[in-house]
Amino acid sequence: MKKIITLSAIAIFATAIYAEDNTQAQIDALKAQIEQLQKTQDKKIAKLEKKTKRNTKKISAVNKLANNDNLKFGIDFRTAYDYIDYKRADGSRDTNDVFSNRLWMKMAYAPTNNISFFGTLSYYKIYGQVAQAHPGMDQMDWVVNSTAGSTNTLRVKEAFFLYKNDTFMGMDIPWTASVGRRPSTDGLLVNYRDDQKAKSAIGHNINMEFDGASIYYLLENVTDISGMSLKFCFGRGMSDVNSRYSGIDKNADGTYSMNPSHNYGDTPGFSNTDLVGILFNPYDDGQYSLHTVWFDAFNLPGMYATGTPNKYDFKQHGDVQGGAVSFISDGIGDGITDMLDDTIFFASVAYSKTNPDSGETMLGSSESETGTSYYVGANWPCQLIDDARIGVEYNHGSKYWRSFTYGEDTLAGSKLAVRGDAYEVWFNKELIGKILTAQVRYTYIDYKYTGSNAFFGDGGTPMTMSEAVAAGQNPIDSSQDVRVYLRYRY
Repeated sequence: MKKIITLSAIAIFATAIYAEDNTQAQIDALKAQIEQLQKTQDKKIAKLEKKTKRNTKKISAVNKLANNDNLKFGIDFRTAYDYIDYKRADGSRDTNDVFSNRLWMKMAYAPTNNISFFGTLSYYKIYGQVAQAHPGMDQMDWVVNSTAGSTNTLRVKEAFFLYKNDTFMGMDIPWTASVGRRPSTDGLLVNYRDDQKAKSAIGHNINMEFDGASIYYLLENVTDISGMSLKFCFGRGMSDVNSRYSGIDKNADGTYSMNPSHNYGDTPGFSNTDLVGILFNPYDDGQYSLHTVWFDAFNLPGMYATGTPNKYDFKQHGDVQGGAVSFISDGIGDGITDMLDDTIFFASVAYSKTNPDSGETMLGSSESETGTSYYVGANWPCQLIDDARIGVEYNHGSKYWRSFTYGEDTLAGSKLAVRGDAYEVWFNKELIGKILTAQVRYTYIDYKYTGSNAFFGDGGTPMTMSEAVAAGQNPIDSSQDVRVYLRYRY
């Protein structure tokens, strides 16, 4: 009997020990699960915060402006060195060292929570006096603030009113409306290498200055689709207006004469150059997003041959429509590595299509021509240097590709407009947070066809290098731009 009792006691004790060990194992497993769930939850919260931050940061900034009844100012000053290299079709080269200063003086004021004003004054100058200054197309309104010039002129880059409201016609649709000189340069995708927040349009095919208006609707509350939004834009790139004392009138016989009394009337031979666009974002959850744009631009200008050797004139040729679809992954995967969590990848496809006026040519053709372009890139935190990012980008454009990227800030020429291939690598470093930063950037552009950076007339006619040489030309075959800058923002 004692033996039985002893064996029973031993069995009970052993079972208790086993149960205790098993319970501890279950607790440990449960702790591990809780820790994993916490990590997953933290990542989800971080993604949500990213998305919320993008949607509300500008609104919060506007609200802060309303706290004090005065205009707020900010400074963005950059001093840069560019090494420019051009190789022509005959193999000859032209290189130069260019130093420049660029100043953006920003201002903002919100007298109420619903309405605000934003403005930017711009100065962009090459060091010293340019040896032979020839103001011309470099003074065109589309490019003037993005072209390093020879004077200390301070110009208006942006100036617009913004109205915002949390509901639209009683529906839970936050919306904004804006009118003035719009922020239409340094847009989405281009902003990564330029180390700044994205502005209005998709930078793949729109990167130039316009005066106009826009209206924006955030639709996610009524569609239950994260980040869905819709935006309508209107811009005027050239006005059919005679300014005071310019007074040019067309006579009955087709000649022109001065007429000082004809103020702000129609300009003979010209129409308004307008652009209308729709930006639709089907989805944006803070990590993955899809962005689309479609536009139509009317009465676009360009140079044309007059029939006299080496003599050209300027007129309007027709319309161009275009669009782009861009995908962005702000973080690759979910918790694979910290570096991938902070890696940004994007891919974009765009098209352009000409519609010449009757009897006119566009890009050297009297027929409608379609061009295509794709643009891919990635950037990630540098693993060897703190507070730094590395980026690589690639562009390809077809024979008749025509972008509206005349305001792109690459001194060797717009890589976004390339008819051929463009390769770029950049390194951005925070020296004192975002207050003082530095960049080293290398851009290589390989042109397969001429006319990449021209307007919409004969200058935009695409020819291969061999065709251009056979026609007596010696075009740029490739270009390079090595840029180093220091930038102060406050």
